[in-house]
Amino acid sequence: MTIIAGIDEAGYGPVMGPLVITVVAFDVPDEKAHGSLWELLKDGVSDSLKDKKNRLCVRDSKKLYHARNGLRALEDAVLSFLQLTDAKAAPSFYQLLDRLSCHDAGAIARYPWYADKDYALPVATSVSSVLNYANLLQYALDRHNVRFHYAGSCVLAVHEFNEQVRQCGNKGSVLFRNCASLIAKLWDAGGDTIHLTIDKQGGRNSYLDPLQEQFPTATFLALEEGAKVSTYEATSAQKKKLMLSFVEKGEESCMAVALASLFSKYARELFMRLENQYWLQCMPGLKPTAGYYEDAQRFLSQIAPVIREKAIREDILIRIK
Repeated sequence: MTIIAGIDEAGYGPVMGPLVITVVAFDVPDEKAHGSLWELLKDGVSDSLKDKKNRLCVRDSKKLYHARNGLRALEDAVLSFLQLTDAKAAPSFYQLLDRLSCHDAGAIARYPWYADKDYALPVATSVSSVLNYANLLQYALDRHNVRFHYAGSCVLAVHEFNEQVRQCGNKGSVLFRNCASLIAKLWDAGGDTIHLTIDKQGGRNSYLDPLQEQFPTATFLALEEGAKVSTYEATSAQKKKLMLSFVEKGEESCMAVALASLFSKYARELFMRLENQYWLQCMPGLKPTAGYYEDAQRFLSQIAPVIREKAIREDILIRIK
């Protein structure tokens, strides 16, 4: 079997709320490993919204999710895939973080909008919908002897994000460092052959030096380095192989990357739901924010009196550049 995996993030650009990065992985028979997962799993999965009532939609989260349409499409996808794992779907927000190996109770306790604020899932879909989609997914996977192998996330709330920016010097390095952490977990736990696709980060074409810095005992061979794709063959000290590609708009060509983007976006939106609820309780009628720069300035201006009254530290509320 070959492990087909993808990594993508949500929340790299905003000035409020967490950065979430996720890796997802599938076990695929070797002879089918070079095909499209969308094509292989087409009995249960589609990249189009047009037939979402019949199949589960998996596509770039920016195209699937819009605040005005709610969380249902994201939630159906994430919880249905989790239902296929040994951990099963999470009945609460904190348990979802546990399932994704990113529940840091000590970090969450710093934030009055997250601390002791667990809540039940799902929030937008129904348990029956999740189970129906999970059954459809299982049928599609079983037809081709494919298994949903793993999903794991890294969550950097504002304080933790700011600390790492100070350590690394810029947020691009922070993103790469945390992607490397997810790669390491996958590589350590995975089989002999892993094909991993990561959405390309910024304008960088060569990743050889930062990869070697993050994995000093591994050897990397650059197979291709260009504006669209940069691919590396890696061998760990334990002789495990990793084929790693950084792909521009990877979520459009690789289903594993698209699914990782859905996991990341769903988790971030659940965090933002709590943060908006906290400030709305303080200021009834306040319009929620997604945390992106322009609207975040409006939001921060409106909540400024409460920030002063409650002595909220800026370092847990606003990211540094």
